[in-house]
Amino acid sequence: MSEHHSKITDTPYKSATTVSLLRTKTAMQQIKANVDRDIKNTLHTIDTEEFLETIIPAIPTINRSLQALIKDGTYDGTRWKGFPKEPPSSEKPLYNPLAAISNAIVSTMSEAQVRTKIIYVDRHNIPPLSLEDDMAATRPDGAGAHPGADFEELEKRLKVQDNISSRTRSSAEKNKEAQKECAREKQRLLDLYQLWWMCIHVVYEIKVKKTEMERYSAVKQLAAYMHQVLIEQLDRRFVLGFVLLFDELTLVLFDRSGVTMTKKAINIHKKPKIFIRIMTGLSSMSPAQLGWDTSMEIYRPISNDIKPSYTIADKFEGVYGKGRYNIHWLIDVEQGDEVEKYVAVSMISAIRSAEICGRATVVYEVVKFDEKDDPKETYALKRYWRPIRSGNSDLYPSEGKIYEIIDEGQEDDTLKHAIVYHDIKVDDQVDSTFELIRRGMVAERYERPVKPLPASRAETDADAELRADRRDVPEDSPTPTADPSILTPLDRHHMNILMPMGLEIKLFCHLLELLTCFRDFLREEKHGNDKLVLHRDVSAGNVLIFQGKDGSSCGRLMDYDHAKKAENYDLFGTRNLSPSQLETERGLTRPLVEYALKRKVENDILDVALKWFDSVDAIGYIRTAAQFTGLVGENASQKPICATDLGWGPVNKTYKWPDFANREAGPGERTGTLPYMAGDVINAQSLHSPAGRTKKPKFVHEAIHDVESLLWVLVRLCITRKGPGINMRREDELDKKSPSYNKDLREAVVALFEGADEVLKKKKSSLHGDWESFEGEVIAHFHPYFEPLKPYVRRWWTTLILGYKYRAEEFYDIHDHIIRILDEAIQEIGKTVSEDDEATKAEINRRKIHKERLLATFRRQESVTPPLASSPLSSLPSSPQSLRNTPQRHAVYQEDPESPSERLHVPKKFKR
Repeated sequence: MSEHHSKITDTPYKSATTVSLLRTKTAMQQIKANVDRDIKNTLHTIDTEEFLETIIPAIPTINRSLQALIKDGTYDGTRWKGFPKEPPSSEKPLYNPLAAISNAIVSTMSEAQVRTKIIYVDRHNIPPLSLEDDMAATRPDGAGAHPGADFEELEKRLKVQDNISSRTRSSAEKNKEAQKECAREKQRLLDLYQLWWMCIHVVYEIKVKKTEMERYSAVKQLAAYMHQVLIEQLDRRFVLGFVLLFDELTLVLFDRSGVTMTKKAINIHKKPKIFIRIMTGLSSMSPAQLGWDTSMEIYRPISNDIKPSYTIADKFEGVYGKGRYNIHWLIDVEQGDEVEKYVAVSMISAIRSAEICGRATVVYEVVKFDEKDDPKETYALKRYWRPIRSGNSDLYPSEGKIYEIIDEGQEDDTLKHAIVYHDIKVDDQVDSTFELIRRGMVAERYERPVKPLPASRAETDADAELRADRRDVPEDSPTPTADPSILTPLDRHHMNILMPMGLEIKLFCHLLELLTCFRDFLREEKHGNDKLVLHRDVSAGNVLIFQGKDGSSCGRLMDYDHAKKAENYDLFGTRNLSPSQLETERGLTRPLVEYALKRKVENDILDVALKWFDSVDAIGYIRTAAQFTGLVGENASQKPICATDLGWGPVNKTYKWPDFANREAGPGERTGTLPYMAGDVINAQSLHSPAGRTKKPKFVHEAIHDVESLLWVLVRLCITRKGPGINMRREDELDKKSPSYNKDLREAVVALFEGADEVLKKKKSSLHGDWESFEGEVIAHFHPYFEPLKPYVRRWWTTLILGYKYRAEEFYDIHDHIIRILDEAIQEIGKTVSEDDEATKAEINRRKIHKERLLATFRRQESVTPPLASSPLSSLPSSPQSLRNTPQRHAVYQEDPESPSERLHVPKKFKR
């Protein structure tokens, strides 16, 4: 391999939490830990005045609002009503006054000035309602939310109470009790309001102490609530909020490039006009300006109408039940110059929807809206925030562009990887964090306050800041050792990619289909390599089964959003030996090789080895390759070994390899899927010292690493499942409470796939260090159903080890080597596979029923009139009809081990 590869560094991987296959409740502690990790290096500040001028509109009647508030006693000229003069010992005295003052300020606006209805409520002791039963019961101190349909009557009653109150104010002392009763009634009516996460526009946090450490703590806590908002609101692009330290307010913007807050706090008593500007400005903003994605609304099949999500909360009428995975989103997709609407029949994955400093990928299964009553196909619609990198765009193509590259020359649209892709537009502008959301504001890195340590800990904890995991690096950091002072946020564009549907690989119907698909995955990897593209995130969720119209299956490698591309090839000529030199080295090598192997060898096997190594290393290479492939031993054939027996050659073959010499690591983390990472990748270093080298090469993500990831996908299936199709996980053996509990199996699954980062790293390092332990620690745990695969998995593993140890034929020709192994497996195992197997028949039938059911999703509903689209300012919806008693469909969670989900695939490029 060329020495220039030793200089390359890949973008560091971001640690990804392993999702246990056993369902657990979402823990608030985990949310806080994720937020803390994400904002640790991406919290920035913006000049307060610039933030106000750029983000918060100013209505022209602020002075009039102030006078009205002074007149009714909400502001007395020096401070706001209900606020204590001195910081209280707890936050409790601040909750109700802040909500009441905020509502009073908004009430001074005219109807024409209000573009988004917002009511502020104190909910410090009542968690907002969630669509999911297992969501963490987190509760912000307060929120500004859409009033909802039930609030219209409440508003009328509040006006009556306000009129009574204003009349009572003019009376003497005898009316004070009546005033108190009115206030109690008003509060009681406010308490009737049910706050849903789905309806929150703005969220806030209150603290008492006015210190920088407290402000930082409050912003982190607020970010956790904003994180929850993004979990619940899949049509939310960003979230605005604020923290109040007694009487000092800091504005906060939470988007996919990080968290940004105003540099200086605003004293709400001393700067009442600015406070009024903020609260009225938020209500004067359109839903899009508040962060809502106006290219998405909810289609309600029973009411047969279309509504913004925040106006209907839980009344979304999911055909298959409740929960965010069953919402029927209506989504705009650009098709050339036209916009076509697609409606979701199910959710495929939303596990990363709340990511900041990440792609926040959400995938829906959709049909064309105008064909919803009788659709021909379902599609996968992937929406995510792609990073935008400066410099040569050809070196950092988008996922959609990658699909164009690998599909070039493919005439059959059904075999292409993308039907259409485009940047999402909001208000006719590309939805981007820098240009549209932040509108060009320049942020500065926030200097986190340092909490003083006790003197006794000062020495022992001096290196606390240096102990971070090297993969816990922000998206905007080019290297793990980057100077924090130069870190800047990474711009992101919101993107749609429409693709055909596929099945998760775990839903294979028999071993022949499984092997055929894995061979196809390798062919796709090889095809990408030939197109200078490397996937870099091979996982069980990215390798899918697709069925043609004739019922035949093929495997496709999907989700190239972490791929890297080279500009050209590096042509390897290896050693250039003259005929006389070659003859001399053959003479030195042959007798030692034949003595070691106890077999004769042909010239070509010597010539191939000698084009890579001198005679000493060539002997070791041939001997190891022959042992690994079973060509030596008591039962081995005694005919001379040739190069083709090892899959080598021809001798004069020139290897084309993507040349990443001029490609610097792009800014940003790649969220790899830990259980499937190759040993080198998860450890971010080469675990082998190749023959002929004095030290280990510098780690670079290469094709062999993706091929190893594919092996781990197959291994996980063989270890954790007991047959084809759905509901085949070995739960009885993995559940500690089961009589059939297999402790050794459970420990192997944890060590290989479900453990913490360090556990997985240690196991991969151990297996690479002692490659023969693969038999006892991995293959020994295969379920008997997968027994026929054992010899082929062994050869796959030893071929990888050969590639790592020698970096020769098996390294640069890794795809063909493994494809050859799978060809042999398919030929042999295909003789015994039958579609009469009960599990196979059940899976084939399930696929048919599942697809028919999805295509009939809206056919079941009674639609009498065309659906009525509503603008965000339309009237509140009427009460929905009762949901039909339709069968509950298992929610299609990607993280759910047994969801019958079909996953994405793709055709037809989009020309912008």
